[in-house]
Amino acid sequence: MKSFIKSVRFLFLTLFFVTPLIFTQSNSELFELPKMYFVYLLTILITTFHLVNVFKKQAPLFKKTFLDIPLLLFLISQIISTIYSIDPHTSFFGYYSRLNGGLLSLICYALLYWILSIYINSNFKKQIINFSLLSGFLISIYAIAQHFGIDKNLWVQDVQSRVFSTLGQPNWLAAYLCILLPFSIYKFFQSINTYGRIAIRPYLYLFLTLIFYISILFTKSKSGIIACLISLFVYFTFSFLKNKNSRKLLILNYSLLIILSLLIANPIKDQLFPPKLEIGNSTLEINNKLNITPSGDIRKIVWTGAVDLWKKFPIFGTGVETFAYSYYWTRPVKHNLTSEWDFLYNKAHNEYINYLATTGAIGLITYSILIFTFLFSLIKNLIRNWKLEIENLSLVILTSYISILITNAAGFSVVSTSLFFFLLPALLIPDQNTKVETLHATSLHKFLIIPLILISFIFTKRIIFFYLADIAYSQAETYDSRNNYKTALSYLQISHQFNPKEPLYTDKLATIYSKIALNSEKQEDIDKSINYSNLTIKISPSNINFWKERAQVYLYLSGVDSKYFSEAIISLDKASLLAPTDAKIYYSIGQFLETASLQKEAIPYYQKAIELKPNYDYAYFALGKIYLSQKENILAKKNLQKAVDYSYPTNSEAERLLKTIFPATSL
Repeated sequence: MKSFIKSVRFLFLTLFFVTPLIFTQSNSELFELPKMYFVYLLTILITTFHLVNVFKKQAPLFKKTFLDIPLLLFLISQIISTIYSIDPHTSFFGYYSRLNGGLLSLICYALLYWILSIYINSNFKKQIINFSLLSGFLISIYAIAQHFGIDKNLWVQDVQSRVFSTLGQPNWLAAYLCILLPFSIYKFFQSINTYGRIAIRPYLYLFLTLIFYISILFTKSKSGIIACLISLFVYFTFSFLKNKNSRKLLILNYSLLIILSLLIANPIKDQLFPPKLEIGNSTLEINNKLNITPSGDIRKIVWTGAVDLWKKFPIFGTGVETFAYSYYWTRPVKHNLTSEWDFLYNKAHNEYINYLATTGAIGLITYSILIFTFLFSLIKNLIRNWKLEIENLSLVILTSYISILITNAAGFSVVSTSLFFFLLPALLIPDQNTKVETLHATSLHKFLIIPLILISFIFTKRIIFFYLADIAYSQAETYDSRNNYKTALSYLQISHQFNPKEPLYTDKLATIYSKIALNSEKQEDIDKSINYSNLTIKISPSNINFWKERAQVYLYLSGVDSKYFSEAIISLDKASLLAPTDAKIYYSIGQFLETASLQKEAIPYYQKAIELKPNYDYAYFALGKIYLSQKENILAKKNLQKAVDYSYPTNSEAERLLKTIFPATSL
């Protein structure tokens, strides 16, 4: 009978090679979402082919590894956290635009590790490394081309300043290349030993190493560069002490990287040799008004809120991947004074603190056990091989893994880095013989293959439908922005048909139907809008954004019948309870009340917004106009002046009102 062992290995190579390269222009999120769906698809196929091999008695179902118990404990902690989650849907599938980190993705990574552990051997390890390096090379070439402007007109971001290639974000690209860099150096020295110093092949790997490092520098990722330098320091230190014959080449490698660090602009170089900048008073004034907060300061505030959240939910947290919702419960007021005060933080920007907040002490402890078990095995293996003077992958895997741990401390894992986090340990496993003795498959085992294929087909179909649903949702967003609500609705109905339990789609359907109802004034459209909004809140009751959208839905419907206006205020009040330090919610309530000509009732909400965010120029401006209409000129002047002081670039309307009513006012 035909074996599918080669098919399983081919799919794994495809996983390592293709996943980091994937990005599209069709999805609502261009990078992470299609990567994650590809991992889902490959997991289904790999698992199916593996089980076929098992049923045909050509591979064992499972083989013990050093990581089995820690990985199982970690999965159990995530399952329990999902069961008690404030939003089980998000905990299972992951935060919509990311997906990575949800329970489903963690199950996939665990399955991939256990299956890879069965099929791994020395030749397959080499293939995995080579395919990963080839993928990294293509990604790095694109990154360098980005630096020189190949696609500068395609992105809103200044991609020439900070490249992101096919990973979608500079820090993610840097973290991914940090994983590959020790492998390219390892291949360089391995080729030297195999082909000699005068052969071309070793220097191709040296060139690859330089390409990777240049791309990392072009990301200007502080965490990525620091992780790279620390991990390489560990690598070169061990290699320098062990390999006396290769010391000159080690010094050459390290010297080249240092030279590149000094030649190419990057955050570390700027720290060591601060560039001389001539900053005029006007620039300083602009920077003060913009209130550009250093990312490190913002992270400290977010981490404070995350730790406070853990204190409220110490055992199993608020639920896997629920940080986007639960962070608002303990969000420090200081966050309102940062330049990212109205950004949505769906992660704590520290993987360990994120696990602490969302999965509690149990989640973090089991995650830590998983990490330290692997580190202990790596170091143990490294010491044993050192004594026996055996050359193996232990050192390169260790340094690669260290880089993941460092970048995760300043950010969070994404699909490409998670693959290596969970699958790198399989490279430490000794060669496996996947063939089961000379046993023949029984008729029962062969018969099981048929339902297995049917189940695989069902899962594959569902994943494809989920992916197509997102493409349709992206189209709906586009048409909605163009006020073409009927076309947007047709695409949303496709999304909802393909994935009926996704609250993002039902929320958007509620919004679109409310806009249509505003024009049609049909009760049918009103009822559909309300029903979809109710369904959204039922599925995801702790999502602050859904409560805000619900308020907007009822505001639209109040244009048809004023009785719906009270529901809009109730929805925003609910949002304010979920996010008590979010100044924007109180400002929005004030705006809604003003829309209903309830200016007096709006005043305390604007005041609350200013209490939470003392530099809130829009709230000052709104208050100033209300006081002006009430002939309270002193209060009007005070608030309008504040609006001028805190606005950027300028609030010309506030200036006009001040000059018109108080011509002697000096602005």
